[in-house]
Amino acid sequence: MNRLGFFRMFFFGLVVSIVGKQVLGEDTARFAPTADTLFRRPVSMCWADQGEKILVTNRRAGSISVVEIVSGLISEARIGGQPEQTVWLSRNKQLVTVDGKTGEVIFASLNAEGLQILHRVVTGHRGSRLAISEDESLVAVSSIWDRSVSLILTEPDGHVEALYQLEFEPWLICFSPDSKFLIVLDAFGSHVVAIDVRKGKTVGATHLDGHNFGGVVFLSNDRFLVTHQILHSDSPTTENNIASGLVIENVFQEIQIKQTHAGTIVLEPVIIGEIGVPSHGAADPACIVVDQSRHRFIALAGVDEVAILNSLGVVSERIKVGNRPVDLLLSKDKQRLYCLNNLSETISVIDIQNRNVLETISLGGTPSSTTRERGEELFFDGHLSRFGWYSCHSCHRNGHTNGLLADTFGDGTSGAPKRVPSLLGGRDNNPWAWNGSMRSLHDQVQQSGRTTMRGRGFTARETNDMVAFLHTLEQPPAFRPAVNNKDRKLIDQGRKVFNSAGCARCHVPPLTYTSDAKFNVGISDEHGQKLFNPPSLNGVGYRRRFFHDGRVGKLRDVFIEYGHELNDALNDDELDALIRFLQSL
Repeated sequence: MNRLGFFRMFFFGLVVSIVGKQVLGEDTARFAPTADTLFRRPVSMCWADQGEKILVTNRRAGSISVVEIVSGLISEARIGGQPEQTVWLSRNKQLVTVDGKTGEVIFASLNAEGLQILHRVVTGHRGSRLAISEDESLVAVSSIWDRSVSLILTEPDGHVEALYQLEFEPWLICFSPDSKFLIVLDAFGSHVVAIDVRKGKTVGATHLDGHNFGGVVFLSNDRFLVTHQILHSDSPTTENNIASGLVIENVFQEIQIKQTHAGTIVLEPVIIGEIGVPSHGAADPACIVVDQSRHRFIALAGVDEVAILNSLGVVSERIKVGNRPVDLLLSKDKQRLYCLNNLSETISVIDIQNRNVLETISLGGTPSSTTRERGEELFFDGHLSRFGWYSCHSCHRNGHTNGLLADTFGDGTSGAPKRVPSLLGGRDNNPWAWNGSMRSLHDQVQQSGRTTMRGRGFTARETNDMVAFLHTLEQPPAFRPAVNNKDRKLIDQGRKVFNSAGCARCHVPPLTYTSDAKFNVGISDEHGQKLFNPPSLNGVGYRRRFFHDGRVGKLRDVFIEYGHELNDALNDDELDALIRFLQSL
């Protein structure tokens, strides 16, 4: 055992949980030894103290782990909430983290006793991910469910400098090396946006042929790489199609920020490269980093590997790491790669030259897995699909949806692809499948294992585990909650229109806004199927496409173009009120 490994074992008992204290706005999160074990579910990491420490953000535990590279000491500070990401300000030796529940951006200093919280910035929006500008003057915060990005000045005490509203749910964000542009990637779809930080506006946007963006990194001031997947809706989920990568591809793509002759900015895809090969998939490509020689390192979250690509983008090696690698860091000397494993709650240390794992660092003790944790592991496991091409997460990112069409034999045959539904808050939305053929969620899980994944399928215990995990997925917050009394009156008016127009016949309030029957709403699929089970209307405002085949792109057009079984035609005021009510769900 090397010296570093000895220190890590010796200090393992010093892994700590923290109890936060608030005294007149002064917060302290202290390191304190404990014998307790807990699930941490680490989601991101960053360097601190000039590469001497790694800060790991633990979402489920509500904590920050500090890994000291030389001594091997691991400590943990409980800050509460649901931290999503942490960045380090080297200039003033502070860390910044964001709470995914409250949207609070927390600035803190790190010392031997723990974390001293210096101040909190309330953005008013639930936080998702962070990015820091090169000069460390700005921290960007993406907010998925609020469809916004905030820019916060780091000095003197942090305040929101700008707020950008978007037409999609943002996820990953990244500043260009010169801090001129902030790139924003879609959480569930294909949007890529460039914000000109100096001009304070969006200057470029594109839709890529892809979804499930997992990583982004700049190669230069005007070129960046993203990792994502591509779903081919016209390719049924047969064994051969899956094995050949014809259903879902796992790729990286290079994009150029280009100024046109007219002076406008466009985001132009330049190169696309495959990561998987036939019969050897690369499910759920996540974080990507690049070294000084332009070698790329990509975490393959669905198959528990890190892919090493040469400067031309060709995969030269795939290294086995822990369960669900989600983040990567290069050491100062570029000789080691640190890989954060979300579900095994470890860090794999990779020797880049010799292409092997030197050691595995545990972030602390964990309890025995319950049915929920076992189901969570299944949900993110790309090995359950044929040859590891995709996982459940691939189409249902973190339980939601990519909004695309998939031909999964859900109605018993192929040739009539259906829109991928969200699983958030859907535990009581029986029956399942667009034709209502699955009477229970257990039946749907079994069916997905057989005809969507085409792997070994699910055992009875695994089916129960998966259902238990799916039951923990809460529905998103209301798309547009009431903002004042006038708005509440409009929503109440819309509720009355909803009931009087007959909408409640199929979308039964007040819990699920669906029903267990099938209805003919005047449209059919490619095989003439006309009876469909109505989807829940909870969170309907987040949907980007409507009906089983996504034929409508705006909620208003559901009623204007198709009538959608209204008892009587609605006037403009009634339709406005109805739309506003639906957006409040």
